[in-house]
Amino acid sequence: MKMVGELTIKRELMADLLRRTMNPEEEVREAAIEALAVVTEDEDWRPNELVRQNGVAIVMDLLGEENPHIVASAVQVLMATAAAGEDEAVLSGGAIACLDAMRDHDDPLVRETVRKALWLLEPEVEEAVVTKPQDEY
Repeated sequence: MKMVGELTIKRELMADLLRRTMNPEEEVREAAIEALAVVTEDEDWRPNELVRQNGVAIVMDLLGEENPHIVASAVQVLMATAAAGEDEAVLSGGAIACLDAMRDHDDPLVRETVRKALWLLEPEVEEAVVTKPQDEY
């Protein structure tokens, strides 16, 4: 019975955090996405509830925010989601194109976080470019 109760609590907490990331008040959105970023740092965190509740799309929407704290935290959540085995959910949401367009973001923290996220999400692409044998003519 305890496991069912824990699952219900986790589901409700995720729903609440995701709802708050869509709040009209910037401070509420910032606090919610930062809290979510902190939650993803827990070694036991699993992204299945985030993915199940359409959280990837909700977090992706925050990438367009002006507040760099919101943007950087959203990128961190996407990275953690991908790193925890849900990379397909992140990639299918169009993360690479969106992050690629953010490489020259005004905020240095956002630029660094985006660089790390792209490195995580496209390792095969970079590796293929780096290890490509020279054409012989």
